[in-house]
Amino acid sequence: MKHFYKVLFIAVISIFASQNIIYSQTFQVDTIQYQGDTDYYINLVMLGDGFLDSELATFRAYAEDYLNLLFTVDPYSRYRNFFNTFSISVPSNEQGAALDPGSLIDNYFGSTFNFAGIERLLVPTNNSAVTNVLANNLPEYDQVFMLVNSTKYGGSGGWVATASLHEDSKDIAIHELGHSFADLKDEYWAGAQYAGEAKNMTQETNLANLIWRNWHGDEEIGLYPHTESPTWYRPHEYCLMRYLDEFLCAVCREGVIESIYDLAPPVKDYEPITSDIDLPSDSVVFKLNLTYPEPNTLHRTWHLNGTLIGEDVDSVVVRATDLVGGVYTVLATVTDISSWLRPLDSDTYHQTEIEWNVTRYPLGTEPQIKLLNHAALSLYPNPVHDKLNVQIQGDDPGEASIVLYDAQGRQVQTFILEYPGNQILDLTHLESGLYVARIYLEGEYFSSRRVIKY
Repeated sequence: MKHFYKVLFIAVISIFASQNIIYSQTFQVDTIQYQGDTDYYINLVMLGDGFLDSELATFRAYAEDYLNLLFTVDPYSRYRNFFNTFSISVPSNEQGAALDPGSLIDNYFGSTFNFAGIERLLVPTNNSAVTNVLANNLPEYDQVFMLVNSTKYGGSGGWVATASLHEDSKDIAIHELGHSFADLKDEYWAGAQYAGEAKNMTQETNLANLIWRNWHGDEEIGLYPHTESPTWYRPHEYCLMRYLDEFLCAVCREGVIESIYDLAPPVKDYEPITSDIDLPSDSVVFKLNLTYPEPNTLHRTWHLNGTLIGEDVDSVVVRATDLVGGVYTVLATVTDISSWLRPLDSDTYHQTEIEWNVTRYPLGTEPQIKLLNHAALSLYPNPVHDKLNVQIQGDDPGEASIVLYDAQGRQVQTFILEYPGNQILDLTHLESGLYVARIYLEGEYFSSRRVIKY
């Protein structure tokens, strides 16, 4: 028998700040999976609430178990190489979770059931405690998950995905990550206050405009009305965003992959990266450093002045003897051709292009994209209330643009600023919620960061 989801999604922002947080305190951080630089890979962090100091070894075992389980589930299994995973062991003075927000117990993050009057809605209410533990122990985090030491059924999917230790909690955990990490909606009816246009929810019935039109009619994807509000539709009858013991449907699966690529595009860096290279008399090697899905679905092509010179290789050699003289263009294109992706714009979506202008004389090569190390970009504090600091460091001055998108993918604000240096963005006018900041340097896409406004 299928278990119908009773845990509702709620975006949890700053509530009930504790009076006894030691803001500079550090705790034991354990690495569960490490792929590489925390400034490039997606950093998924597990916190625990309601675990006594004597129970932290148990928490660490649970954290490793849950995070390893995640990577047996599609599509996380295929894109496992894009993630670092960690646990942070934080002791509570009292075990478990409160049963009512009006009667909090002495656990560290203020986790309580019955949030917003819904018994199974389990929420860590002490946002300040969460943000300070992350800031002092793993500030490079991208997604945080809270595991609460209670066997009572419950969870939530705000910016902190949350689940209890109930026997169904592993499915609940993946469901809640769908909310928190990929901005997916519940596919059961959670209430009119949670309805809205999203990757997997719509009121659009014109197939020409449907956000999942490229999937419609395949893999059981269609327009399934919510019985409680039949003007709202979901893409699949049976999906993990609706029922326990199910898989993510094709639309939600693609939504997770899109979120992965928003935070960690497959091209980590490339060579040459300097802006002034003397073309030697023999050859120049052009090389890509990539993160691959498993199995690999990245298609790579190399062109010299429009002529294919390499395919599905990570490097090519351009020999000086092949260049008669003048200016040439070397273009590397990386496209994820996975059958799990059906981009609406098949020419550009899930595709990265890197272009060099090559001269046959001493000026050498100059990449049009000035790649900065990910560590050279920082946005803080995050979550942010009103003022967001943006710091970009680079060898050469230039112009950057930061474009903010809301959880429905709508562009809400664009900022133009100069780098290197630190500048402050005023977000006072924005509503509380989750945003994606896409950063462009000299008009070229550079990186994306998730920003939480409270």
